[in-house]
Amino acid sequence: MTLLQHAQTFFRTNRTYPKKQLGQHFLINPDVLSIIVDAGEVTQTDVVVEIGAGLGCLTTALAQIAKAVIAIEIDPLLHAELESQFANNKITNVIHADILEIPIPSIIPQDTRPKVIANLPYGITTPILWKLLNHANLLNNCILMMQWEVAERIVAKPGGKDYGALTIGISYYADSELVVRLAPENFYPTPQVDSALLKLTMLKEPKVVVNDEVHFFRVVKEAFRGRRKMLKNTLRRFATVETLTTTLTELNIAPERRAETLDIAEFAALANRLQPDV
Repeated sequence: MTLLQHAQTFFRTNRTYPKKQLGQHFLINPDVLSIIVDAGEVTQTDVVVEIGAGLGCLTTALAQIAKAVIAIEIDPLLHAELESQFANNKITNVIHADILEIPIPSIIPQDTRPKVIANLPYGITTPILWKLLNHANLLNNCILMMQWEVAERIVAKPGGKDYGALTIGISYYADSELVVRLAPENFYPTPQVDSALLKLTMLKEPKVVVNDEVHFFRVVKEAFRGRRKMLKNTLRRFATVETLTTTLTELNIAPERRAETLDIAEFAALANRLQPDV
């Protein structure tokens, strides 16, 4: 039975359909399973957290290699199916939970730095990303399936139209790599857009040193809010034009430059200099 037939049979037997509100799109290309496992460099010493385990196809592949698999599924019907499949599998721990609600540290075994694999629902990709990134120091790498356009923004280089606050935010916590682009026919039901498999290698320490993370991200977001404008104008909430011009010049950043041309190190230096007096 193919992965597509497996999915169709499951939903037909249970007289239901994939839930649009949960963003359910099931991988039906078996070749992609090995691409995911290889991208994560999963070994027999690894603990893997799978978010959105679905019908357990990838879970099975991971359980054949990893030391332990923690499979999280929000859908009660799919959770019951997973519980049945892996009832006698000591390697796999199936958890019925919403990843946005459950505390990340609570699912991580002591003295481990797990790898995360997830097929992210398009509608909540960004909240899940930020939740994982806020615990970057506890994680090894993340292999994430997401909408192609979001992945493009994450891996974008300075100067391009896709480069923005999301790019900077992700790169503060992790190194990103685009693994593969996948057409809609790799999934059931078929999404209306291409998907991407993205690898995030989490950093134990942020990529740049900033005095105040909240202030740093505020400066980045404000700069990109007026991405077509010059920095000396977009950052006026933090200082006068004269002060901004002087500060940028001292940092060897031309005041006429735009946000999309700055790399993360330049943003860090700028944010630190624009730090308000406490």
